[in-house]
Amino acid sequence: MDRTSLIKGHLEMCVLSILSRQKSYGYEIMKELEKHNLKLKGVGSIYPILTKLSEQELVYTSRELTESGKVRVYYEINKNGQRALTNKIAEWLHLQNDIKSLLANNMKETNEDDYINKN
Repeated sequence: MDRTSLIKGHLEMCVLSILSRQKSYGYEIMKELEKHNLKLKGVGSIYPILTKLSEQELVYTSRELTESGKVRVYYEINKNGQRALTNKIAEWLHLQNDIKSLLANNMKETNEDDYINKN
């Protein structure tokens, strides 16, 4: 599985995590993902994910007028979104532990940093 596929499978959790810190708009969320090497190139746009989170009632949306006169849509996590984020993090941690357990023999032979530095 390539990195893009792995990122795509976790974007909802990542976006909710960003929104748990502060309300934000699409471009700002994309920039925050990029700061953590989670670029959307090849994955598509952030907006389908934000639409899905909104449809699932995990975020609130609001429209605000910018100084330039454009309307910007902001997203803010709500209580349902916070619960979903907590559940997604728990699932991710359990999966991570299960995979580490499976790979333990391979990882004993080589330092974990050696695997990380290859990518």
